[in-house]
Amino acid sequence: MDLQEWVKKGNVWKLESEAFKKPIEIKIWYDNHELKQFDSSIEELRNEIQKHEKQITHLNGDNVNHELFREEFQNKVNNKQYQIDELREKLWETQKEISQLYKVIADLKTTIEVQQGVILHQQEQTKQIRQKITKEPTVIHDKCFISWREASGLWMIDIPDWDYLLIAKYVVWEHNEFVTNQNELIMDKIHVEGQHYIPFYKLEWWTELDTPTATIYYDLVFMPL
Repeated sequence: MDLQEWVKKGNVWKLESEAFKKPIEIKIWYDNHELKQFDSSIEELRNEIQKHEKQITHLNGDNVNHELFREEFQNKVNNKQYQIDELREKLWETQKEISQLYKVIADLKTTIEVQQGVILHQQEQTKQIRQKITKEPTVIHDKCFISWREASGLWMIDIPDWDYLLIAKYVVWEHNEFVTNQNELIMDKIHVEGQHYIPFYKLEWWTELDTPTATIYYDLVFMPL
């Protein structure tokens, strides 16, 4: 330790230090009970330190394991991400192929519809040709007595539905003096529906006071068109 004192040098007081010639010794002692407590405290501290060192070592091991697990998990994630990217690429290619196939299917459907229309038209034409080939002219010969001033239906003729050229020959046979009709030949294009056809004939007369009467002979020829 140092000793500081005031020394007068001339008219000035200065604070100077002077070392002791002999150092001061301090002696500290404990009784046995305090020493045992101190040793026991030191031992407890050592145990606590060892315990914490073990925990640190264990935690360091866990950290190493966790780091290995993290790296392994990250590798798995990277591998899965690579597989996902590959699947996305394949999915995109598949979707592209599907779109192309849809276009091909749409084109094929259009082609099929056009061909079906052509086939149906050809079938219809073939049907009409066959019907024309199989149909023969129908000839009807009959007579009818008329006593009426309006158009009269001569007879209901059973005939297949079709377009026909009708050639009708009417001959006025027995009649009274009021009838002015003459024999005639008529050609007309008709269409039959309902499997039957009724020809009509009207008597002409020269007076409104009496009723014309006549027997009409008629020949009808139905020629399929």
